[in-house]
Amino acid sequence: MRYETLVTKILELSREDPSVLQQLEKFRRAITVLFTDIKGSTAYFDRYGDIAGLAMVHECNDLLRLSIEHHGGRVIKTIGDAVMAAFDDCNESVRAAVAMQRRLREKNASRKKEDELQVRIGLHYGTGIVKSDDVFGDVVNVASRVESVAEAGQIIISDTLRERLSPSQFNVVPLGRFRLKGKSEDRDLFQVQWSETAPVPIKVAHTIVTRSETIGAQLQRLTRDGVISAEYVVTPEGVTVDSTETSPESPGDAKLPSVKARFSLVKGQPTVENVGPKGRIYIRLVATYTLEEGDIVAMGTRQFKFVCKPEVVAAATTLGKTLLNVTNLLEESAAEFSAINPDGSSRPEKYPLLEEEVTFGRANATYTFEGDRLMSRSHARVYHRGEDFFLEDLSSRNGTFVMVRGKAPVPFGAPVLVGKEMFRIVPSARPVS
Repeated sequence: MRYETLVTKILELSREDPSVLQQLEKFRRAITVLFTDIKGSTAYFDRYGDIAGLAMVHECNDLLRLSIEHHGGRVIKTIGDAVMAAFDDCNESVRAAVAMQRRLREKNASRKKEDELQVRIGLHYGTGIVKSDDVFGDVVNVASRVESVAEAGQIIISDTLRERLSPSQFNVVPLGRFRLKGKSEDRDLFQVQWSETAPVPIKVAHTIVTRSETIGAQLQRLTRDGVISAEYVVTPEGVTVDSTETSPESPGDAKLPSVKARFSLVKGQPTVENVGPKGRIYIRLVATYTLEEGDIVAMGTRQFKFVCKPEVVAAATTLGKTLLNVTNLLEESAAEFSAINPDGSSRPEKYPLLEEEVTFGRANATYTFEGDRLMSRSHARVYHRGEDFFLEDLSSRNGTFVMVRGKAPVPFGAPVLVGKEMFRIVPSARPVS
């Protein structure tokens, strides 16, 4: 469907009843939206099977629901092992988040270390369309993006929520300035310290632009077994390395062109830049990644291109409908993974992202690739919240990779594939002057 035709159809849908948009405005008000996500649920499924895994997710979400409702919130929906909730009272929303983490800590006291349940939590205060059974608008988008920054055991809140909290009731510390997808300005994010043993933020998501502390960094070259074969100090000018071209699914060929990458620190944030005329560089995911139009994703021996129709996603928000509702109305998927060859040329296979969560894997997934020996049973998942689509590796054996386009931030410790060689940046004790 051409863009002009699609926009026309969206407008027709909103004009079927001229009062629809006017009615929606009656539901617009300020609210706090909370998102949670269980860390390590996939590994639990792998160890104990689907039935035990589902029981674990239900047990965890029921526990979270109790904390939400006890503090005056309501669960809007569950998306796989994630929960979306809404609160009218800002202080109560954070109290609920703290209660969740403390309840889980109590539960974990009787569990084996590998079976502990941990969640990451993100909250944002803003204006949205608040219905009895759902919440729409930018408040949902931002809350989801804030949650994607969090690590297991963390509670991350936006600057607007921080401003409305009672200062004496919570221990809130600055996390840094972040660039959230779709926003022209950077935002200050904060961590709510709910325990003396709560994790210190070390790993960072792909959206971070500055860190609160100044540190140095070293670049490590790794063997296939993960052993460090060489180390380089990352200077202010950066470190340039090169290697023979390859892709995550092949061992490489010495006759292929050389790939050049420059690693550097930008205000404490590691970055990698493709500075060669040819070749591809891939970052292995260690945190939730916000997909962008045209992203190239590699898992197993497969490569995919992410294709998104933002006008369809925006229509869902405008009309106050779910993405699936609008997709069905338009008979047009809002986003898909399109298969490509290693050289970037298109393949005919398409994988529409029709559900709120879509999984990829060798056996246990929405889309299965039984003959792919390098793909795990449950390899990766794509889920959407608000207007965003997120990619997350499900503790796969060989990893999920995203191709670098131009210059990209890199989380500390994340493997970076340059040609046929693997690198990673780690923090050093002293900053480089």
